[in-house]
Amino acid sequence: MTLETQDPHELWAQCLLNIERQVRPQSFSNWFRPTLVNRFDEDQLVIQVPSLFFADWVENHYLGMIQSAVKEETTLVPKVSFVVAQASAPDRGKALPSPAPTTAPTELALPAGDADLPGEKLKETEPAPAQHTSLNERYTFEDFVIGEGSRFAHAAALAVAKSPGKTQFNPLVIYGAVGLGKTHLLQAIGHHAQNLNLAQKVVYVPSEKFMSDFIESLKNRNTIEFQKSYRSVDILLVDDIQFLLRGEQTQNEFFHTFNALHQDGKQIVMTCDSPPGSLEGLEERLISRFQWGLITPIDPPDLETRIAILHQKAERTGITLPDDVAAFLGSHISSNVRELEGGLIHLMAYCSIHKSELTIEAAKGIVQARGPGQTSDLTIEAIQQQVADHFNLTQDLLIGKGRKQEVTGARHIAMFLAKRLTQNPLTMIGLHFGNRDHSTVIHAVRTVEKKCKNDSSFARVVEDLSETIRRRHAPVA
Repeated sequence: MTLETQDPHELWAQCLLNIERQVRPQSFSNWFRPTLVNRFDEDQLVIQVPSLFFADWVENHYLGMIQSAVKEETTLVPKVSFVVAQASAPDRGKALPSPAPTTAPTELALPAGDADLPGEKLKETEPAPAQHTSLNERYTFEDFVIGEGSRFAHAAALAVAKSPGKTQFNPLVIYGAVGLGKTHLLQAIGHHAQNLNLAQKVVYVPSEKFMSDFIESLKNRNTIEFQKSYRSVDILLVDDIQFLLRGEQTQNEFFHTFNALHQDGKQIVMTCDSPPGSLEGLEERLISRFQWGLITPIDPPDLETRIAILHQKAERTGITLPDDVAAFLGSHISSNVRELEGGLIHLMAYCSIHKSELTIEAAKGIVQARGPGQTSDLTIEAIQQQVADHFNLTQDLLIGKGRKQEVTGARHIAMFLAKRLTQNPLTMIGLHFGNRDHSTVIHAVRTVEKKCKNDSSFARVVEDLSETIRRRHAPVA
């Protein structure tokens, strides 16, 4: 049968079956089920999506996968483009055959990831600012391993995600040491509320980004736009509020932002490294506001939870981790979850390079190489996240295959800082950046060094980022 005699919707359905085998069920449900096809021929594949943000996300994260699936199923390489559905327009094509969407019960007790991202039900809006959409795809409730030390914080976060602004947990403040999952829970709230269509405008922002945005608005004399951006959201997620201490004007602005959102019944969730009341330099009026809701700790995971985290991380990368190796790593790396995952990645990279099995002996070598009692969380992943946050990118986009100039530039800086700030060899750094060759890392380092010499403003950005990372991830004495 030729392409001309086939229904384009059936062709797209074949491609979707191909894609479904390659992505997690939640990702497929969120980003592919709501699509329709407007045109599918040798020249063009036009995919209809619910919103501009939706189109941008799919293009940045899945375009290569779509092109590969189309070529495998049809042998064609049409130009792929996206068109946003008009809410008032009639259906331009029949729905594609796919599993029936799960609808949320009225109690909103649906587990994370079981609801489709809303399609025609969403109102069309202008694309939100970058910080409104910088949620990491991996930070969901589904991917969070619950332990005794995090059970209550997880329950509170899930309650907030199911009823943002309508519980007694407003604000919700989660505090604890680095690498325990605070950022994971923070972003999971945003994902869950968006997937259930309980919030259209979610802002996740590290407090340093809030401060830099405010300073930029003062410099450019557009504080009204800044206030509009942050005070018109449904959920505000602020990471590491302890860094608000650096600016008196920033604290004042955050105070008024907090008041405006709270009075409008919008949800506020924050994280910090210790209880707000113990943060010296934080204004009393802010501490008082934070105590209106719930302040809950998140504690280090116990051994059983650490082992479960290791197994989950390995499964997500398609690796079967032997129980004895998981138990060994879990017993010897206990400082935080980030260090635990870093140890597993180090082990998998080592075994991949040396073409060896995942064994206790290999794990012992990795634990020894990482140093006993290491308390710094300065890993390549931590550097990637910091750089991604600074440039309003997701970590997945930073390490992915995208070649947009702004993404490539940020990736080069992240590789440069990984080389400068860690002891990892070039091969290891390349593996952490989408399994790239060490020569790619060398090219990135040289590119950044050359640009720093020729562009003083660029050099300041790199140095400021380097200093911020050093400060935030300094080893604990």
